Amino acid sequence: MGLRQWLRKRLMEEDRDDERDLPPPKTLMHAIMGREEPTPHALGEYTAQTYPGELADILRRRQEVTDALMRMELTSREGRREAVPRLQELLRKYPHPLAYETLVMAYVDQGRWDEARGVAFAARERREECRRSPYPEIRAETDRLKEWSPEDVDVLRDEREGRVTTPGVVPAARPATA
Repeated sequence: MGLRQWLRKRLMEEDRDDERDLPPPKTLMHAIMGREEPTPHALGEYTAQTYPGELADILRRRQEVTDALMRMELTSREGRREAVPRLQELLRKYPHPLAYETLVMAYVDQGRWDEARGVAFAARERREECRRSPYPEIRAETDRLKEWSPEDVDVLRDEREGRVTTPGVVPAARPATA
């Protein structure tokens, strides 16, 4: 039996006979493995002293991308079309969910269906990445946003091209024209 296994077994035993000979389990674990910082579970659990530098950098970049998105004219089709290069640049800086959504809509406006599907896939992957983040500020980033999937782009394409189908219903064959 290795030292780690022995230690783990000793710490997990509930009915130890020689408790007075061993220090309390937490103290022993902290002495051997070092003390772990508690993982925050809610927004605002950090103080000025405990705020991680990595998270501060992420949040700074996210704010810069958010500010740039707010300054852009994205409410019209033409504005979204013109913004495609800038949106791609912003996504390289920080993968903001609103930038993904806007880029999907810009590609749909242009009829660039494959690119829209690719961005929708990337947006879905980013959403999963946010859900797995150790930081609550990042996990909260995708709450209440529409979740794009490549299938959603296909539905938009069918609507735009006049091939609207009801889910689960096989469309009837079109009559041949002479």
